[in-house]
Parts: sequence; structure tokens; C-alpha cells
Amino acid sequence: MGVRADEIGVAAIWLFILSLGAAGCGSDIAGDHGVGFTRTTTSTTIVSIPSPTTTTVVGPAPSTVGSIPDPPVPLPVTTTTTLFVPVSLEPGESGPAVERLQQVMAEAGFFRDSIDGVFGERTATAVIAVHKALDVTRSASWSVDDWALLAAYPGPTLPVRDDQDDRIEVDVTRQLLYRVQDGSVADIIPISSGNGELYANASGRLVRARTPRGSFTFYKQYDGWRISYLGGLYRPWYFSGGYAIHGSASVPPYPASHGCVRVPNWEADYLASVLWVGLPVHVWD
Repeated sequence: MGVRADEIGVAAIWLFILSLGAAGCGSDIAGDHGVGFTRTTTSTTIVSIPSPTTTTVVGPAPSTVGSIPDPPVPLPVTTTTTLFVPVSLEPGESGPAVERLQQVMAEAGFFRDSIDGVFGERTATAVIAVHKALDVTRSASWSVDDWALLAAYPGPTLPVRDDQDDRIEVDVTRQLLYRVQDGSVADIIPISSGNGELYANASGRLVRARTPRGSFTFYKQYDGWRISYLGGLYRPWYFSGGYAIHGSASVPPYPASHGCVRVPNWEADYLASVLWVGLPVHVWD
């Protein structure tokens, strides 16, 4: 019939497979046509997993000996610079410029209050102290030029006292008190000294309101208010007779006392924490 041998071989294989299926599934066949049988079918899935593929690279292997690595690529850097433009300021103002003013005055020793950006009484008093130190008009207004003047301020020129690293220096001419600690000026505080006018003392005798000059030491201190016939002295530190450095509600930028050295009340509170009996005090023009 012209059938090839390979075709006969394939047919024989299929017949063999069909005979195996018939023998192994007899109950299934009966179940297909009978009643009351449960059919259970088991199937097997043959998954073909491809063999891994190997890639062959033709050519010489790369060499790392003597090679120079590529330089790192720098990341972009964004820099933000805030430029401060000097401005004039007046008492009652507030904002970042006032806050900056308070900071620079604090760094120079003129300001000891909170940095809050409010141009209040204490900031105005510190501004007057700066103006005293700079030998300019003693005003509470801050001008544009004052920024550069304060930045260039080298500090006060004080008498040399090699044996007194801690002391108080009172400059009557500039109406300033300098607190020296460890040989350096730590604080600069505005004062008001004797005004040079005549007044009646406790015995009724006319005397001149003059602050004593010279070298002294604190010999007595009172906490709180001490009331005399001339008025109240807040937290006074006595350095000569009845003369003291003390707090007052009135500390104008010029001499106005009966001879004591007035400082603002809040500065008297601060001084009470850093002064002691026996500390040297020098008063000069």
C-alpha cells in the first residue's frame, strides 16, 4: 500500500498509549455510563523548563591593573545668602532688624536682655550706652551709620591694672560702667553720676553733688530698696561713705544724681549676681 516504515512505527506507539489509557481508567469509563458512582480525575501537567543560556564573550578580559577610575560627578549645591541691609530704627519698632541690633549689642557687651526683636525701654537704654561709648549724640534712635560704627568699635581704653583681673571701672566722662572679668570687659552699662549742683545734705548744709573719684572697694551691700533722705536706692553697693552704685528708675544720659552712680533697675538686678564685697572699684574722668 505504499506505507512507510516510520509511519507504521508512529501508529504502533499511539496504539500502545491508548491501550494503557483504557486499562488505567476502567472505573472512569464505567462511571461515565453508570449510576451512583463518583468520578475522580487525576491530571498531570508536564512543564518544560528551558535550559540556562550561557553567553560567551569573545575578546580579552578587561584589566583593572593601572586603570584610572572615572572622577566622581559633583552634586549640584544650592547656596542661599541673606544680605542684611542696614536700616535706621526707632523705639517702638519691632522685627528682624531690631533682633539683629539686640544681638550685635549683646555681643559687644551692651545688652543683657532677651533677644525678642522689640525695641523697648531696655533696648533703647542699651542704644544710648552704645552712643556714649562711640562718643556720638546720646540718642535712643539707631541710625544707618551706627551699624558700621559699632562693628568697628574696639572696646574701651581702660587703665592697666595687672593685679586686678576682676574689677569695676566707672568712666564719669562717658557716663559708663565697665565690668572687667578675667582681664576683659564683660559688660558695659550706662550710668548717671553726680550732677555737680548744690543741694542740702542731711544736716542742712549745702554741698555739691559730686561723685568721688579714686580707687575703692565695695564694703557693704543691701538687697532690695534702701530709703534715704534723698530718695530710694535699689540694691546699693557702697564703695565710699554713703556713695554707692545702685539701681534707679531715673537714669538719664547725663549726670543727674546727688553723687551716687545710678544704673537702671534691671541692671542692678544683674549686677547683684556678679558683684561681691571686696571687689575693686575705680572712678575716673
